[in-house]
Amino acid sequence: MGRNSYRIFAAFAVLGLSALAAPPASAEPAALNGLFALSPGVCSGGSVTGSFFRMILPTGDAGGPYLQNSDSRCSDQTVTPLSAGSDGGLVSGGYQPQPAAAFDAAGNAQSGRVTTPVRFYGVDFATATNPTDPQTGGGTGVPQLYSDGGNISGDLSSLGVTWNNQVFNQGSPKPGGGLPGKTSPISGSIDGAGNFVIEWTSQIVGGPFNNFTGLWHLAGQYRGGSVPQAAPAASPLATTPGAPAAAVPAAPVPGASTDSAPGAAVAAPVAQSQPVQADPVLATKTVEIARGHDYPGWLVPGLVVLAVVAVGAFFGADRLANRKR
Repeated sequence: MGRNSYRIFAAFAVLGLSALAAPPASAEPAALNGLFALSPGVCSGGSVTGSFFRMILPTGDAGGPYLQNSDSRCSDQTVTPLSAGSDGGLVSGGYQPQPAAAFDAAGNAQSGRVTTPVRFYGVDFATATNPTDPQTGGGTGVPQLYSDGGNISGDLSSLGVTWNNQVFNQGSPKPGGGLPGKTSPISGSIDGAGNFVIEWTSQIVGGPFNNFTGLWHLAGQYRGGSVPQAAPAASPLATTPGAPAAAVPAAPVPGASTDSAPGAAVAAPVAQSQPVQADPVLATKTVEIARGHDYPGWLVPGLVVLAVVAVGAFFGADRLANRKR
């Protein structure tokens, strides 16, 4: 084999390694516009599936402890199931504002487009996405969710809750873009069929629930079109908003309050849910070289050996040619 042949052989080997090692160009997250239809929260066998809400105590975090809702239908009354409103769920790419008459004479919330009003200590609470935040008077971003390889992110700063003639921003980020206190970014997953899970936390500012934090878990079916670069669906179990799940543990709560008066909310007893361990990640037979690409484990060391042999052969041939001169 001549020197030119060795030179070409070595160049191809080096190029092969470079192509594998170079990170692929990252695509921008794709906007998901349309309806995120909500699956109703269902409590059964000590667990909840679908969409639900929990209220974290000021001393707690995403793992609890949580405030009990005496009107919850779940055995674990820290879980309040949610169901889709008249629009079928949450719209990404457009607002679903609360009506001009946000409350009835008893203080029950009248918003019903995103979620159906649900009882919370004797008074209905509801959700809406508003261009102007009713609590702060500040402007909000248009509700927008994105998919990046099946991972969901987004802006739900416009999400507000109405309850007992009061309003609470429960979006993420907050109007203006911040993540104060225990407010966490939108996170979740969506698969190629449109099945999604979204979670976030949003700390309450002001009112009787000042420094409490809402934990939101929405699950269902995206009906806005195809999902680009979808990843596998989320694990069925998780313990934090950063690892969304279709189910969380729920157990009977001893001594649960049955007081339906709104003023009893803060004094109600609470229970600490036990964390659930996610399923272990199975080992694979491939080596991930770059994000989103799996190659056989032998490929990289094989190319390294090939490159070393080619370069060595090239210089050996070069020395032999010089001796013959």
